[in-house]
Amino acid sequence: MGMTCNEFRQAHPEGSEAARAHLAQCADCREFDRSWDLLREYPALQPRAGFFRAVRRKLLPAILRFAAPVAAAAAALLVALLLTRPTAPTVPQGPVVTEEERELVENLEILQNYELLRTLELVGENGSPLIEEKK
Repeated sequence: MGMTCNEFRQAHPEGSEAARAHLAQCADCREFDRSWDLLREYPALQPRAGFFRAVRRKLLPAILRFAAPVAAAAAALLVALLLTRPTAPTVPQGPVVTEEERELVENLEILQNYELLRTLELVGENGSPLIEEKK
């Protein structure tokens, strides 16, 4: 049983005997193979100076519109979890809210800003053009 067109395209550019046999029989896959050859011959595109800066300038407002509500929702969830934490009803175990938790609630705005900055850092670490390459 021979290779199907779908199998050929998924395995491309595999040079197995089955792939060569399929290529010899199928005109559509020969055209597909030739298209890839033409794409490989095309010279690489080099972005103009300032391209990534322009992309960052256009995308930053959209990222901030997305990241700000996410950071606010995460902070609200944290506060809700801290305030609804169950306590032992019989024997008091000391203060219900620890000093660290109290600091988090008192500095909620700082936490939201930190979450937003961390989100932008993660976007940049994942190879986004939002962070300019150092020259």
